[in-house]
Amino acid sequence: MFKGTVAVVALVALAGPAISAQFYPANSLDSVALIGPPAEPGTAEFDKEMFTVMWLQESRTPEQVDFVQKSVDLERFAPIVATGLLNVDTQVLSETLDQIIDEVRDDYNFVKAKYDIPRPFVINDTVEPVATAFPVTSYPSGHTIRAIVYTSVLSDVFPEHSDALEDLGREIGYGRVIGGVHYPMDVVSGQVLGNAYMEVIRDQPAYHEALNAIQLGSDDVAMPISQ
Repeated sequence: MFKGTVAVVALVALAGPAISAQFYPANSLDSVALIGPPAEPGTAEFDKEMFTVMWLQESRTPEQVDFVQKSVDLERFAPIVATGLLNVDTQVLSETLDQIIDEVRDDYNFVKAKYDIPRPFVINDTVEPVATAFPVTSYPSGHTIRAIVYTSVLSDVFPEHSDALEDLGREIGYGRVIGGVHYPMDVVSGQVLGNAYMEVIRDQPAYHEALNAIQLGSDDVAMPISQ
């Protein structure tokens, strides 16, 4: 039954978003000021960031490498919510997640360009990345932000699994440092931004409408999100 659930989710993800409501209105946050400037290359603080990347590279295990190489998508979180996916509208869930991520991506890509910090493996050729390694700007971590979107939305739909979802979301974020593609400061700033985005999103009527639509057909009654 569970394998069938994952297959359904995978097929839904291919359909693409059809939701037109806006979840994150542009310029809702001063994201640049919210996370502040990162440590700059050539400073003692930046050297500490790079030291952590190198230390984790030397100590990472095959299991950690396997973990950080997995994609951030609904299937990644499906084992936690398990058969609960059978009781919700997975198409609306997938579309909602996709659209939220598309909307916040525009914002955090602007922040990345503003601060323009190179990835660890760009600055230091002894860094050996094992995760997705595009030579784009590093601060903040987009993977961390996307993981928070997934954990937050899924926790709102499946509150009984919120602790396990949040634990996985944190592991995904810090896994980017283990993978050699981010600094710890990227993950911390990504956590701050991701949670701030979700605070704005949870204030939007469209988000509550989406939650109701996701839970349509469930035996549970959709509950309002506490502010």
